[in-house]
Amino acid sequence: MSDSAFQAQYARLNPKQKEAVDTIDGPVMVIAGPGTGKTTVLTLRIAQILRKTDTPPSGILAITFTEAGVKAMRQKLRALMGSRADEVRLHTFHGFASSIIAEFKDHFAHLDRAIQMTDIDAESLVREILKDERFAELRPFGNPDFYVQKIVGGISDAKREALTPEMMREGAKKEKKSIQADPDALSSRGPTKGKLKAEAEKRIEKCERTVLFADVYEVYEKRKRAERKIDFNDLIIELLTALQNDTLLLRLLQEKFLYILVDEHQDTNDSQNLLIRLLADFFDSPNLFVVGDEKQAIYRFQGASVENFLRFKNAWKGMKSIPLETNYRSHQHLLDSTFSMIENNYGEGEHTHLRVRLTSGGGGKPQPLALISGKECDTLEYLGKEIQAILEKENESTMAIITKTNRDLERIIRFLESKEIPVSSERKINIFNHPIGNLFFTLIEYLSDTTNTEALAKTIAVGLWDVPFENGVECIRALRSGKQGVAEKIPALRHLQNKLTDEGALAYLVFLAEASGFLTLAVKDPSAMEVWRGIVELSEYLIREGDIRDTRELLAKLLSYKASSEERSVKVSVGSPELRVRAMTAHGSKGLEFDYVFLPFVTESSWIGRTRGTYFVFPHKEKDDEDSIRDARRLFYVALTRAKKHAVVLVPEEIAGGKTETPLRFLDELDPKCVERTVLPPDVGGLHSPFFKGSTSSETGGISTHNRKLIDLTKTTLLNSGLSVTALNHFITCPSAFLYQSILKIPQASTPSAEKGTAVHEAFRRIWEETDRSIGTIEKVFRDSVSAYLERSLLPVFEKEAVKTELFEKAPSIAQELQSHFASGKAVTESWSEGHFSGTYEGGQVTMPVHGKLDAVLEDGDTVRVFDYKTKEAMTVPAIKGETKSSDGNPWRQLIFYKFLLEHNPKYKNKDIVPSLVFVMPDRKGKCGIVSLPVADADIEKLKTEIQSLIDSVWSGRVMTDFCDEPECEWCRLKKLVVGR
Repeated sequence: MSDSAFQAQYARLNPKQKEAVDTIDGPVMVIAGPGTGKTTVLTLRIAQILRKTDTPPSGILAITFTEAGVKAMRQKLRALMGSRADEVRLHTFHGFASSIIAEFKDHFAHLDRAIQMTDIDAESLVREILKDERFAELRPFGNPDFYVQKIVGGISDAKREALTPEMMREGAKKEKKSIQADPDALSSRGPTKGKLKAEAEKRIEKCERTVLFADVYEVYEKRKRAERKIDFNDLIIELLTALQNDTLLLRLLQEKFLYILVDEHQDTNDSQNLLIRLLADFFDSPNLFVVGDEKQAIYRFQGASVENFLRFKNAWKGMKSIPLETNYRSHQHLLDSTFSMIENNYGEGEHTHLRVRLTSGGGGKPQPLALISGKECDTLEYLGKEIQAILEKENESTMAIITKTNRDLERIIRFLESKEIPVSSERKINIFNHPIGNLFFTLIEYLSDTTNTEALAKTIAVGLWDVPFENGVECIRALRSGKQGVAEKIPALRHLQNKLTDEGALAYLVFLAEASGFLTLAVKDPSAMEVWRGIVELSEYLIREGDIRDTRELLAKLLSYKASSEERSVKVSVGSPELRVRAMTAHGSKGLEFDYVFLPFVTESSWIGRTRGTYFVFPHKEKDDEDSIRDARRLFYVALTRAKKHAVVLVPEEIAGGKTETPLRFLDELDPKCVERTVLPPDVGGLHSPFFKGSTSSETGGISTHNRKLIDLTKTTLLNSGLSVTALNHFITCPSAFLYQSILKIPQASTPSAEKGTAVHEAFRRIWEETDRSIGTIEKVFRDSVSAYLERSLLPVFEKEAVKTELFEKAPSIAQELQSHFASGKAVTESWSEGHFSGTYEGGQVTMPVHGKLDAVLEDGDTVRVFDYKTKEAMTVPAIKGETKSSDGNPWRQLIFYKFLLEHNPKYKNKDIVPSLVFVMPDRKGKCGIVSLPVADADIEKLKTEIQSLIDSVWSGRVMTDFCDEPECEWCRLKKLVVGR
């Protein structure tokens, strides 16, 4: 550890922060409001523990709420400690549970080979359970799927609150008795005097429905376990159950983690909180450090319980409370105005130790918080002009536009794009409502029913089928006039109809996208590609679960699923994370800071909205309207306190059509001495349309909108998700393939060769898990695993059989040849390894994660052997290295990449890393080859040069205009069609 780096940061702390860093023993609660430097305090405290005690880094457990929080803390620790930072256990709650289950597999034997369920899996299982006659009340006539998603959500909520089916059932019965025994539940006048009031009857109905829900929940858990499946929330529940019933495991973990730190504790739910208590209760005075701020508790809708944070103060005797009182982000006017508002969440004398008034330590010039009101179109014009002015005058300033809902976020992104203001954003969109999703379902509506000429007309109108504009207009007119034979004039459509029974179901969907022109339309917008991928993933699930082999059945299932489901969301990103303007929801803004913050659409309808009804009774968790108002106030507080220099609130008092809106009630709670109100005159922007073209921002750089979007997405993907060797190989082979396969990830139908490779990898993983790795066992496990995998494969039946026959024929030779490989020790299979690469562009640093999944890693003393399995016959060394006419050098680059990854892993420090290729398929002599090649420093340097060339290509934009030398390259043809050459 660099003591000078620690001392330099420590010297900048204020007295309260130093107290939090130095109090390393016993239970400590830190009240850390916005901008008070809690991440710095957490990381310095970890470093201080290592400086002052003999605790190993792995004996410190730090848990935070998001992966972004883990990443930020890890980076700060690396700056202090170097590679030792990677040994500290930094996790989200789910990440921690997953790591413990993987580390102590023998304590979770029932989870061995369990399959992670998707949302669709959960819905399908609930739908199946509800077919039981006893659950008829949960299948309303005319809409039998009404409760399906509500039950799936209810099960998730119950698990977050550590509620079992029995606890839900008993809680509902107890609540019903309480209502029936309550005198206030009886009507005291009129014809219903002495009977239960309607509201009480409604509450009893909910209790009775909850008892049924508990029964479904119980069956769901039993069926899930019998099918060896787990859902997302099971990770924490499984760990909790084990710790409550497995004394040895509990002691192992309590003795392992000597110091526990929990960030954002106010956002923990009951399950997460119980996990902390179980780990910490080993000592009467545990070394537990919790950081939180009740004023920023915004995840109650996910089961978070503010009461957990409030109760922790009294959980252990002598728990020390340290309030951080200095804010280093915002000026005093912003702090005073927001404190005045959030104080309305408390009653007289309530939680006084949590209500910390913050003092600005940033020294910034105070500006009144700006409240701008007017017509909606005028507030948007004002927003656009303010952003453009800041972009022009301030080269470094960052801006955030923060909305309450995803719907408003979508509107803001469209508005900014129309003004050609570059914006970065990440959001969820519903594939059924997105325009490209709507178009796809319109397309299959026609293919499912060729009499639906209106659907065909719509597809022609948006430009599908490669029909010239004039011909398209004629076709649409003919269709609407009832003329026959229009479809026969579209060659691609005739071809599709002929192939309807020839292709496998998924292969047909992919072919449909290409032949109709749908794919060409989708690749023009990265978010549209995310929607298309979401549709393909849904199709894969429906094929697998329904054992669908007929394409027409798949089309019918897709349309049926869309009709019965409220939504199916995918996450999409817009713009590069380097852009100075970002748009996000208030929940997404947590933990971030910006020079300027703009809050549009600040009205009652956007921020308060209607209270959604609940369908089931949760013990002790019923929220009233005041709870919802307090939650909304906290969220508004979080959004405002992201600002460093200035915050602007935009209040549209009149929207399109002359409808009036009510300003958000919290605006009147802001300290009036710190607020400046402005009413905009009509047409403040000088234009009647709220969406005017033209931007003087230099950040647009003269690049077309489509190209800029794709370049921004590529940067975002590399900076956030990182670079794999597969993506690097794609780039070196063909920049177009890199864009479409590694960045946009255009869905492709499964191929026999790809499925064969996956089946072999799955079989080898299973073989490594066996204690007996004799030739006979290897052959049996190989056959069984291949058979089980191909059973789930989406290949057409005849292709599955061909792959299975080939692998079964090769199985004896594979077992014979590779037995010594499997007998060489105990390997870690499918190991995820991650490092970082720092390159440059135009004098600035570009740092991205680099990662890979290693097929097998085997440690033998000071030697680490890394194996990559290739489902092909052995290659010569010159062919591996790309030194022959027909080879590309990709396998060699893969070995170099893996060594580069492991060299940066502290676990393998000072060890000799030997990467090897295992060629699985026997040659004509029945031999399987294992080739180990030494990787020199010069090879690593060449790899770094190749990664740097990728950075240069992407950041300069050349990746959009560079093409490979292969004249028939399908990816280059697609790029030329979409972006031109």
